[in-house]
Amino acid sequence: MIKQYAHRLSQILVVVFASMLLSGLSLAATLEEALSEDPAHDSQYPASVVELSIPSAGSRMPAHMYLAAGAGPHPTVVLLHGLPGNERNLDVAQALRRFGFNTLYFHYRGAWGAEGEYRFSQLPVDTLAVLDFLRDDKQAERLRVDRKALSVLGHSLGGYAALATGARDAQLRCVVALSPANLGLWQADVDNGGGTTSLRLKAYADELFMLEGFTGDRLEEELAFADVSLWDTRGFGPGLRGKSVLMMVGQQDQVTPAATMFEPVVAAYKKLGDIDLTAKTISGDHSFS
Repeated sequence: MIKQYAHRLSQILVVVFASMLLSGLSLAATLEEALSEDPAHDSQYPASVVELSIPSAGSRMPAHMYLAAGAGPHPTVVLLHGLPGNERNLDVAQALRRFGFNTLYFHYRGAWGAEGEYRFSQLPVDTLAVLDFLRDDKQAERLRVDRKALSVLGHSLGGYAALATGARDAQLRCVVALSPANLGLWQADVDNGGGTTSLRLKAYADELFMLEGFTGDRLEEELAFADVSLWDTRGFGPGLRGKSVLMMVGQQDQVTPAATMFEPVVAAYKKLGDIDLTAKTISGDHSFS
């Protein structure tokens, strides 16, 4: 079935989420319906978009929930954007909602108008704050969230954040990392005196005016002085034991290439033997265009 729908990223994700997360659960929509049409309108519990403000370390982060139709409670996916967040994967959010998932999208502290300043080390902290928000009794009831079926799905730097969060949160069911960055490699480049990668990153960071307090110098400083265990995704495997993990990369990806940022991480996780790991390389660039 996965091969049948492999020509579209959202289709693959719906298939894999269904098999990893929802075995034994019953959804209103079939796979084919979820990929092609909305479910029947539920006048009492309609599909909707709910605007949210989620706190993290004293700052407010803007978010919105694509709320699935039906009384629920619904399995819920938190979407994690990359650097700076131009690609938001909201087509995936819509496909998942048609299949019966809530999907929540948010901006980290300091990003795109969220309060606070932006730092790489805050990404998993902010994601954990969102998960705590969804597990709150009042919010879970209001948003029809199944607190036992929470997952994270991240792209690029958000893929790093997904793996880092999954390694810290024992209750997560699934972790999905699309074109995941490995900050450990970026840190090594900085530690070795800087090379093409770090120079390019520093220059790019200086252009990102939508990230409050974030510059190339601050990026370099953060990577240089933090513990490598924070950054290298190859070491996150022990915290991912017992979870379903999906990792995907595009064959033409030049930003997080399969040979350096994807395959070594997959190999490290496979060695552990007790992660339910699905790893796929498909045609496409960094954003699966």
